[in-house]
Amino acid sequence: MADYVKLDEVDELIARKPKMGHYTDYVTNTEYEKGLNINFGINKYTCESKRVVMGRTVIPPNTANERHIHLNAEAAMYIVEGIVTLFLGKEAKRVDAPPGTFIYAPEGYIHGVANADKEKEAVLIFTYGGVPSKEAAKIIFIDDSKQDYPPADWNESKNNIRRF
Repeated sequence: MADYVKLDEVDELIARKPKMGHYTDYVTNTEYEKGLNINFGINKYTCESKRVVMGRTVIPPNTANERHIHLNAEAAMYIVEGIVTLFLGKEAKRVDAPPGTFIYAPEGYIHGVANADKEKEAVLIFTYGGVPSKEAAKIIFIDDSKQDYPPADWNESKNNIRRF
């Protein structure tokens, strides 16, 4: 059964006030995951979040990021625009996710994202649960130097693939 409180008692329960901002209010991070343009809108730095990181990622045309894991955080994504190609697990299983797709990666699960479209960017919204910052999520990149990543056939135009 739900708990109820009188409206005039609510302020006693709330320690902090909500905050909001447009993605253009935040610096675009291009170094965290090379090749991607990320705006971290919710975290301990932007709004004193204790357990949530949320942001917007733009994947430029014909770009793949490095595969990675988040050791201390679950990751979730929602595809807003474009078809995002995911490379999941050790075998880099390819999955194409159209707009409207939700994706969940448990902590420690290998994943990478790509945009095979040669003209249009792809956009996704992501969140890390249980941590206040990207640093706390503890991202570890996979050394794919001895593997073909992204796989040679991920995009029909193999010579135009951006690799970071």
